[in-house]
Amino acid sequence: MTDTVLRIEDVIPESNIVIVSPHYDDVLFFLGGYIQELKERGLLNTKRFRVINVFSRSNYLAHTGSGNFDASLERIKLATGKRLIEDLDCIDELLGPCNYGYELLGERECFTRGKAMASSEMEFPHGMFEHFDERDDEIFDRMLARCREWAMQPDTAYVFPIAFKEHIDHFIVREAAVRTAAETRGEARAAFYFQEDKPYGGIATPEEMARTDAFVREHELECRVYRHHPEKVIELAFKHYISQVDDVYRIGVRNRADVLSKQYGTPHAVDQIYRYRG
Repeated sequence: MTDTVLRIEDVIPESNIVIVSPHYDDVLFFLGGYIQELKERGLLNTKRFRVINVFSRSNYLAHTGSGNFDASLERIKLATGKRLIEDLDCIDELLGPCNYGYELLGERECFTRGKAMASSEMEFPHGMFEHFDERDDEIFDRMLARCREWAMQPDTAYVFPIAFKEHIDHFIVREAAVRTAAETRGEARAAFYFQEDKPYGGIATPEEMARTDAFVREHELECRVYRHHPEKVIELAFKHYISQVDDVYRIGVRNRADVLSKQYGTPHAVDQIYRYRG
């Protein structure tokens, strides 16, 4: 089935790629392998990248326990400052310093909104529509308005999370995007993509995987397979995201790469991105 693996230049044909990154490490875990493959093929200069960081007011730092529920201004200053610089340093290495746009939307991250952790190897809050509170509804409405504006941009690919395991922040972003894609079908000028988000995809339960598969089928998303570089992603994660990663990140990235390589019968790692058929 190796003929299902696309040339990297055919995966996202649009010239402008906007990564809608819920959190400060998601550019790497969404498209780090894609960007690395572009670089290895000498094609990075054929794309223009922009990052939109959605939940940019953060109080999360790995392994700090109750500190992750401290929503004080001082804690947010501490966590946001560390995470922003880590993100910029990593993206500098991926794309080159000053070679991309970067925008902060200023939404409050899940833990600053008082969300509880899911029962998982990773520290994150699970949530879908039935778990939304008033603040989540307000963020969702703002994301809908943004996505409607973005949908009208020509020659542009917007990349959203597929939201394995339904991290509530990822879920809000995904659902606003797919609703907009459906509402603007036939008139949108931009393309909407949904990228497998690591490391969640490598540690998801069968039930969680089934929900993601159902989302793909429901919205008739087109799967595009491309060569991946999981070890490079892991290397950059542990080099740059010092305040955020732990061993489960290695496990999740490698597990998903192994599963997809076996699924597609490739001698090398592959990843998947899904395009909305607009």
